[in-house]
Amino acid sequence: MAGREDMEESRQEVMGRRLGGRVMPYVLVLMGLFSQTSSAGMSIMIGIGALVMIRDLVRDRASFFRVPFARRLCIVAALFAASLFVTSLFSMEPARSFRENLSTLSRMLPLFFALFYVRSWRCATAILAAFAVSTAVNDVAAVVQAVRKVDTGWGTRPIGLVHSPTFLGSFMLLSMPLLVFPVALLPLSRKWKLFFWGVAALSFAVLLLSMTRGAWLAFACVAVSSVFFCGRYRVTVLKGLAVLLLAFGMIFFGNATYGHRAEQVFDDTVQSETERYLMWQSAYRIFEDHPIVGIGQDEFGLAYNRDYLSPQAKERPRPDDPRSGHGHPHNNFMKVLSERGLVGMACFLLLHGAVFVALLRMLRQSKSGKAYLFALAGTLAFIGIHLEGLTDTNLQLTHIARTYWLLMGLCLAAGQMKDEDVVKMDGER
Repeated sequence: MAGREDMEESRQEVMGRRLGGRVMPYVLVLMGLFSQTSSAGMSIMIGIGALVMIRDLVRDRASFFRVPFARRLCIVAALFAASLFVTSLFSMEPARSFRENLSTLSRMLPLFFALFYVRSWRCATAILAAFAVSTAVNDVAAVVQAVRKVDTGWGTRPIGLVHSPTFLGSFMLLSMPLLVFPVALLPLSRKWKLFFWGVAALSFAVLLLSMTRGAWLAFACVAVSSVFFCGRYRVTVLKGLAVLLLAFGMIFFGNATYGHRAEQVFDDTVQSETERYLMWQSAYRIFEDHPIVGIGQDEFGLAYNRDYLSPQAKERPRPDDPRSGHGHPHNNFMKVLSERGLVGMACFLLLHGAVFVALLRMLRQSKSGKAYLFALAGTLAFIGIHLEGLTDTNLQLTHIARTYWLLMGLCLAAGQMKDEDVVKMDGER
């Protein structure tokens, strides 16, 4: 069994050398390292990766599509790209929408880098280790801000190395599943595994410190979902959830600040919640007036503040600049619906739905082992980011979107690799 797995991994590594040579694995590792620490560094790596992939497409296009379902995913991505440019033709400001479309597509490139070039467990492990280091740096920055009570522009709520506490919560939702599940079976020393799990625990603490209610609710849903998706590892997962439940109880019932913040999740009298409802209503009104192709990418802020602002809204733009107010409706789906209409929404759902279906198929086919745990982590990260996207437009932030697509590509690539060596976990029979 071990010999067969070694031969398979060796064959995949040879294929990897044909596609990107020695360059792309380092690019992917650096992308993992820059994912939460440097937007500029991530941009440089995406630029280098794009050049390498274009070169390889010209030299050996057929090798790309030996990856299972890659051709289908490329077709879906092409339809998504076409929908962006069709809707931009009818935009309020076509040039602005066109530029935003290019930015949106560039954020997706890490998906294909990982999908096409991650061909061995060694490469997947290195990328995940780099991502863990990036998460640790972001977590430590957030903890330092919280301990020192730094005014981050959001009171004393920490923001880490990102723009806001809500986006910090999004990164934690992406990080925790990847740092908990795949690590158990990867070829890592005990010290490295403890490092991964320690960073995951720190990320949980940072999620609480962020005071991001939408991320809290999304995490609770992810925790419940993990019980249904974890299969033969259910006993181990239930033990972990029991510890989390105890931690939640101690924090929210023992600390008045956190308890009050948690109560506001379902309190529709809180101003931030009221403003969200009004923006969602206005986004739907925009959709009713422009149902087919919307008003164009990145045009919600202009339309909302100039033409669709509710009389009940208290958070308003400066009189001389309509774009100084809210630029998005705090909901990924309402933003897409208002800016791209039914055409854009259909392609948005098709793209993300294709990724989710692929992850679920891998869960069903692998059932256990390293490939299964990567598919499980990807599924839970996917659920978390999209549930939080119901209250914040997290995928509109370049930093988050690029990390999301990198991790989805990593999980999809790892979920396809052969895994004969299955190690039992606690609770298995």
